[in-house]
Amino acid sequence: MKGREILKKFLYFLNICAVLALLASYLSGYISPEKFWILAFFGLAYPIFLLVNVFFVLLWLLAWKRFAFISLIAIISGFHSLQAVYPFRFSQPKPLALPKIKIVSFNVHSLYGNQKLGSQKETKSKVTEFLARQDADIICIQEFYAIGEDFSQTLLKFAQSIHLDHYSFKNYQEFYNKKKINAIATFSRFPIVNFGCLRLPDHSHYATYSDIVMNSDTIRIYNLHLESIRFGYDDYSFYSHLTEPDIEEDIPIKEGSMRMLWKLRKAFKIRSKQVNILAEHIASCHYPVILAGDFNDTPSSYTYHQLTKNLTDSFIESGHGLFESTYAGKLPSFRIDYILHSDMFKSISYQRASINISDHFPISTILMKLPKKN
Repeated sequence: MKGREILKKFLYFLNICAVLALLASYLSGYISPEKFWILAFFGLAYPIFLLVNVFFVLLWLLAWKRFAFISLIAIISGFHSLQAVYPFRFSQPKPLALPKIKIVSFNVHSLYGNQKLGSQKETKSKVTEFLARQDADIICIQEFYAIGEDFSQTLLKFAQSIHLDHYSFKNYQEFYNKKKINAIATFSRFPIVNFGCLRLPDHSHYATYSDIVMNSDTIRIYNLHLESIRFGYDDYSFYSHLTEPDIEEDIPIKEGSMRMLWKLRKAFKIRSKQVNILAEHIASCHYPVILAGDFNDTPSSYTYHQLTKNLTDSFIESGHGLFESTYAGKLPSFRIDYILHSDMFKSISYQRASINISDHFPISTILMKLPKKN
């Protein structure tokens, strides 16, 4: 009996630790990494803490039922985070006889494809064919890359090939070479009447906005590519060694771990600056907003919480799936690509296409434009 009591107390202690870690992951969405960056790592690990707490709920139900509420209450208290992982709906949103607009967002990995040995020309063809089949009204592309031809001709040909007439773009960095594009690009079925971009001082552009006219209404489309972690070959090689011990790696664990840690820390901080400026920019916008792109951050992050304060996540509104990843790279699967919208719209369909032509999966949603409120 004494050994049983010791085991129970030890498990109870571990359960409290798991609950505190889960609560810290919730808190990470509300405290900027600029102020306390360690919390961002708890947000990154939210799926792990969630599963550990689910384990404790099941364990206590089988052993000592009165302790089951500890993790259960912690899980329920983070319902918003839970819904971003698995959307709970009793019915699918019903399409009505109202105007609709289809949005596609796709980080095309500089058109290099998911495999480094792949042909860029072949990958570009696959991307073009995929997007042409979408019959989309707006396509937001991150990492659009081309070289060797005047950029206006390249963009015009690409727009025509995906059956959209209008486009706007901004290179991440300014190029003197007019035959090189490395850009955030937005393609539209509707006329673009205004365009702008956002950047931090001494950093690349991370967002563009395009005002389109749809049925006499002006709508602002934000296309994002927030700060990447910028892991290099050595980082991925080190990570592969940790997850697959049979792979040889000369980098010491402490050195490799610290290098990845500091890259994550730097990216967390830069994204928090980017998103603060972006949130202010959106708040000052007088038009309905659709925001799409690669956030490079999870639904438990400060980035996501800041942007969903006044915008709705189309995945929560009409998506399906548990831990639905949009990242197809070597690191653990996360949902880091999003399409958000203001309350003038309602998402009636959300899809993630499982195609292997980038290190991201393309996402799309169909938004129904609601009548204006009197």
